[in-house]
Amino acid sequence: MVRKSFILILVFLITLSVVILAQKSDHVVLTHSGRQVSYQGYVKSGIQYISIEDFAKNCNIGCSSNKKVHKTELKNASYILKFSGNNPFISVFNRIDSTISNFQLPVSTFLINDKIYVPFTYTAAYLRKYLQQGIDTSIQAGHTPVVPVKTLTEKKKALNENNAQLKVEEKVNGTLVRLNFPGKIGQPTTEYSSGKIIVTIKPGTQNWNLSSELKNESIVRDISYKFQNGQGIFTIAISDNYAAHECIKTGDKNLLLTIHKKQFGDFSRANETKKGKWKFDVVVIDAGHGGKDYGAIGIHNTVEKDVNLGIALKLGAIIESEMKDVKVVYTRKNDTFVELYKRGKIANENNGKLFISIHCNSVASKSPQANGYEVYLLRPGRTAEAISIAERENGVISYEDNPKRYQKLTDENFILVSMAHASNMKYSEKFADLLDKHLRQNVSITSRGIKQAGFYVLVGASMPGILFETGYVTNEHNAAYIKSKNGQDEIARSMFQAVKSFKMFYARELGDD
Repeated sequence: MVRKSFILILVFLITLSVVILAQKSDHVVLTHSGRQVSYQGYVKSGIQYISIEDFAKNCNIGCSSNKKVHKTELKNASYILKFSGNNPFISVFNRIDSTISNFQLPVSTFLINDKIYVPFTYTAAYLRKYLQQGIDTSIQAGHTPVVPVKTLTEKKKALNENNAQLKVEEKVNGTLVRLNFPGKIGQPTTEYSSGKIIVTIKPGTQNWNLSSELKNESIVRDISYKFQNGQGIFTIAISDNYAAHECIKTGDKNLLLTIHKKQFGDFSRANETKKGKWKFDVVVIDAGHGGKDYGAIGIHNTVEKDVNLGIALKLGAIIESEMKDVKVVYTRKNDTFVELYKRGKIANENNGKLFISIHCNSVASKSPQANGYEVYLLRPGRTAEAISIAERENGVISYEDNPKRYQKLTDENFILVSMAHASNMKYSEKFADLLDKHLRQNVSITSRGIKQAGFYVLVGASMPGILFETGYVTNEHNAAYIKSKNGQDEIARSMFQAVKSFKMFYARELGDD
């Protein structure tokens, strides 16, 4: 049987690392209601994976699989749990009230011989909750000693007698550091220098000393504190596995610092067969809105959904003509409505290497002053304008049959989402930079720069990706240009040049130059 590869790259190089390193199988022993069962599983980075089908069989759980689309369902009288290959999401259907809940695992499942292998430690809680199976999550490895898996490592230390607290949570992609203060704090600023993250805030006059509390963490090596010139200064020493960080206030008294690890895979060490799986061979082009969702409507009846589709088709045609080794996948090729989650699903199931979502901007007041194109990355919005644009673009869910499937957007949620996308971010940032560069050189619309906001459509596409606002339909010049054949041709050609440059960068990263 020809094995289809629908690889969801939620964590672009994490999945590469799983596939490369999990080829050596291992026996994984689970305890079911006091009965030990040995599974032919896989172990990667201390995480044990087993076949969800084998698990269902051993536990006498109702199970059905669709090998063609790589999906498996586990069932009882009340719930259906749906798993997909190379996908970190578990979908839970309540058979009583017909509601659907979606949960994201810290790491993705993967496929071997058409079987879905799940990270069992993370999956066990959902099996217990919804299928009421007697599962002991203590897992033993049969042939190779494995460090016990930690689903969540939390260390709570009192910073002082006023109950200010520090909590560290280790995730697969990095570490969360939460600082909770007894009183209100000011806006934090951060900088990275010489292996240290410096966080400056105004928590009060307490002199907390944390230097000896957090050694031996995976990324965080040490945290020290000093109060100086009315400011509290935290110095966080980190390992050389550091890639990036984010810092936000999550309340008047709370601070969240996300520290991302470097990418898990190393293309240069991959053999030629495995590198072939990551060859830049699929570009996914997403024409925003469509069908009953018109998007923004501007001057001279400029309709966003039509502009988006026009540019998308032109870009795809150029790629198909001039990059014969690259497949173009469209989320829509005509005036149809496609739900946001399905756009990401289309990209993931086609093993996309780059996701480009095309949109148009507007302002509610129809003010002609607002003009220019913008390139967006998936991160929490830093400005009121970015948040407003994300809310408008995400508003498409109001047209969908089940808007409840989308988790409420909050800064903290998107901090956590950005952790899952950390491995892709380097590539997303590179493409955003290349796109902005080529557009500046070739189109007659002003650049408003590269920005960040929380777009649902980028959350769903688990690969490097950007959202491109081509111009303002509420601006006379922008609207005329992006609606015209010449304008769309120039934009599409500039986008193609960015894709072409990105492909060369990608090849160098893969070690093929």
